[in-house]
Amino acid sequence: MRLLLPIILLFQLVSGQSVTASVDVNQLAVNETFTFKIEAKDANNMPRINLAPLEKNFTIISGPTQQTSYQWINGKATSSKTLTWTLVPNKKGQLTIPALAVTVDGEKLKTKPIRMNVKGSGQVVNKDELFLLAEIDQDEVYVGEQVTVTYKLYTRVQMSLEDIKYPESVGFWTEELSVPRPPRFNQTTINGVLYNVATLYKVALFPTKTGELELTPMTVRCNVQIPKKRKRQRSVFDDPFFNSFFNETVQKVLRTEARRIRVKPYPAGQPANFTGAVGEFKLTASVDTDKVKTNEAVTYYVELQGTGNLNMFSLPKLNFPETMDVFPPTASFEQKQLWDQFTGNMKWEYILIPRQAGRVFLPRIELAYFNPKDEQFHSIRSRSVELNISPAKDQLTSGTSGFTKEEIALLGQDIHYNVTSSPTWVERGSREIPIWVWTSYILAAGLFLAPVTLTRYQQQRIATAGQRMSHRALKRALKSLQTQSSIENVSSTIYTYLKERWQLQTDKMDPLYVEQELSGIIPPEELEDLIQLLKDCDAGRYAPGIMTDQDIAGTAGILLKKVDSHA
Repeated sequence: MRLLLPIILLFQLVSGQSVTASVDVNQLAVNETFTFKIEAKDANNMPRINLAPLEKNFTIISGPTQQTSYQWINGKATSSKTLTWTLVPNKKGQLTIPALAVTVDGEKLKTKPIRMNVKGSGQVVNKDELFLLAEIDQDEVYVGEQVTVTYKLYTRVQMSLEDIKYPESVGFWTEELSVPRPPRFNQTTINGVLYNVATLYKVALFPTKTGELELTPMTVRCNVQIPKKRKRQRSVFDDPFFNSFFNETVQKVLRTEARRIRVKPYPAGQPANFTGAVGEFKLTASVDTDKVKTNEAVTYYVELQGTGNLNMFSLPKLNFPETMDVFPPTASFEQKQLWDQFTGNMKWEYILIPRQAGRVFLPRIELAYFNPKDEQFHSIRSRSVELNISPAKDQLTSGTSGFTKEEIALLGQDIHYNVTSSPTWVERGSREIPIWVWTSYILAAGLFLAPVTLTRYQQQRIATAGQRMSHRALKRALKSLQTQSSIENVSSTIYTYLKERWQLQTDKMDPLYVEQELSGIIPPEELEDLIQLLKDCDAGRYAPGIMTDQDIAGTAGILLKKVDSHA
């Protein structure tokens, strides 16, 4: 009986577990927050809840916060563990927080549903006194054409910003134009009403596909000061002097309204070398010097200036003379600030090493682009750059093995001496040769052969640099995928592998460029899988939430092994 009593008490304690869900208010405005609690009675551990069912009609602003409490009533101890969230409704109307599955100490329980009455405008502050607005410069564009979106906050009440959730629009390449921190308020007048307005975010969006695309809303959480509710009878405290003593702070959530943009395809007449450049551009090419000697480096500069989708396309492949060693270019981008249009300079620097003397012309660069202002395709090209290559340095006869005049003169000074005393003769047939004689011969031979050996070694290293990098490309890529499996790293690793394996001459690669360069090199099925994987990575990088990176690294590793086997 004594052993059975604790078991009965324990059973009563476990069976007495229960969970309840509650809110602090069930009537509110669409932009007001409320508190949602789940309390577990007599639980040993914090409950585990699946909140996915309520995320359709409500947004989680913060939480959960945890709290544990104990009570002793009439000699009986009780405890509770509470989880608390701050939510905001996504729309107006009769909404319901559904029954949620809760796991308490391994036991599965369910909460009861809660009905919410959400109004269109709040009682806290009128909609026309505080609102968030998304202004777009145009709602019908071509693929790759810029849409400038400016998010502004208008207010006529005292408030402070608590948190800003910037939009992440799907189907657009995003380039930030301005993110004021902290925002600066200025005064403006709308229909004769004075407002304080601040620009919170300005962004350039470039659509990547045709059709109707929707801008995701921007969400702002702020604290608003409102007068406290007082009794109707008038008192001395109703004087405006006492208003600041009777204010209270409430939290409010603002969202921009849904905006849609229609994206049109390009008109007919697209050039064969069009790679997706949209805007207005200017192309120049130059060298740091037009007179160079063989085996000396010269820098070839390519600069693209203009306004448009500068980071969404690549230059055509450049075919340099075969008598030159060309190293992969380094790219840099400089954005011009405080412009409503995305404007900047894109620069590429090629290191060239000519191996033969003569007169050569570096390749002329031609770029096709689409100008949405006149809805026409245009073509720009750089001038042809002439390069005069002279022999390295004046050399003596072939017996000098590449020594310059100065080196031969210095060598002559080293081996000719003025005899100031009688020599010491060695008898014929004597085998005794001083060690310094052998050392002098060996040292002289080493000095004579070292420049030739070193030069040939350096030339061999330069000639095989690309081949060695190509052979190590797959191993480096697989190691990078194992180290970090994020979508950003997977995309960067694939592009780096393709550049090193096939010695592609650009650092600004995209799926279209890869498809053009590798067409016919690897099988069409694997090329299609590779292009699709690159597009999925780009979508995941610039629109987080579309896909997860749980298996993408493994998929990329398997696909790269298949692609590498055909190289």
